[in-house]
Amino acid sequence: MVTVNINEICFGYSSTKILDNVSVDIDRSSFVSIVGPNGAGKSTLLKCVNKLLEPGSGMIIVDNNNVQEMKRMEVARNVAYVPQSSNRVFPTTVFETVMMGRRPHLGWFSNETDKERVWQILEEMGLDDLALRNFDELSGGQQQKILIARALAQETGVILLDEPTSNLDIWHQLDVMENVRSLVNNKNVTALMVVHDLNMASKYSDRILMMKNGKIVSAGDPASVLTCENIENVYGVEAHVHEHAGIPYVMPLKQVRIAADACLMNQEHEIRT
Repeated sequence: MVTVNINEICFGYSSTKILDNVSVDIDRSSFVSIVGPNGAGKSTLLKCVNKLLEPGSGMIIVDNNNVQEMKRMEVARNVAYVPQSSNRVFPTTVFETVMMGRRPHLGWFSNETDKERVWQILEEMGLDDLALRNFDELSGGQQQKILIARALAQETGVILLDEPTSNLDIWHQLDVMENVRSLVNNKNVTALMVVHDLNMASKYSDRILMMKNGKIVSAGDPASVLTCENIENVYGVEAHVHEHAGIPYVMPLKQVRIAADACLMNQEHEIRT
């Protein structure tokens, strides 16, 4: 069953297109990774789904609701968003940070049921011992797990994650990916994640969307998307693709050409800033 339908979305600034007629259906309770070079439009696509950006044309449907017609709080009741791990500042405790996820349902005032739900989420994610610590005092890996816990507290069917493993060491990258995979498997959550590490995407995803120059150029299971031909076409990199336990593993060898037009390389960074 489809939970997110992205239909012919276009987005840009003046004459510069960032997303060019993007269409894709995302199945319920699936883990979908979006990959591609810098400037491909990955983060822009997430922000259109979350209504942080308004597409110039096209339609986005989440659980049969048109996102463009929703108010901000309605979007937050349907879609949770986990930003990048860098430059996150919350002068609050971990418990208070996760409690923010309840606001779309009850406004600024919480009750005992909300507090019990937050404690439950913290315990399930192994974060209850950090509940009274200040968010700003924690490591990047801990902060990212807490932002995922906050998104889970929103109790939405869809969670968007924008490069949640950036700036994390390999242990914390695996920890974040395992947590997201567990949410998909055990909580019926649909996760749509922007990720740069092709091997992480391969290991954990049900499906991969590969983007270049604002378009989806390949979509499917990891084995069908992570091919030598696709990697060279999209990234301009020669690579070998091996298989281990049924999972493709990408070994980059050398650059063969520039993967994206120079005019598009920094567009995604400019949108974030």
